[in-house]
Amino acid sequence: MLELVFVIVLVGVLAMLLVQWRRGQGTGDMSADKAAQFVQGMLTVTGVSDRPKDGDKNGDRFCTLSGTITGPQTAPTEVYGTITLGALAPWPQLGTDMPVIYKPGKAETTWRLGTVPPPA
Repeated sequence: MLELVFVIVLVGVLAMLLVQWRRGQGTGDMSADKAAQFVQGMLTVTGVSDRPKDGDKNGDRFCTLSGTITGPQTAPTEVYGTITLGALAPWPQLGTDMPVIYKPGKAETTWRLGTVPPPA
């Protein structure tokens, strides 16, 4: 009986991890309903961490950014966060404009790099 409970708990944890992983996959798999909740904006980089010499085991590097988001339905908003860049991705520079998406009125907490996918 204890083994059965353990297996059920393990399957539940794996299912939750899978759901969280799918949420973090960016905008490419965003449904039309979810995409309608976001607007397109621009992040002007005002601060950026130094580029590390080595990436993780996949070659990815973590970059800490600060900047100002401007776009429709929001006043200029200061944001701070960490993004993951591939081994060959260019490192952001001060003054760089990067496309972002965010929920209107919540740019500070919901922003992410990318563009709103076109309607299906």
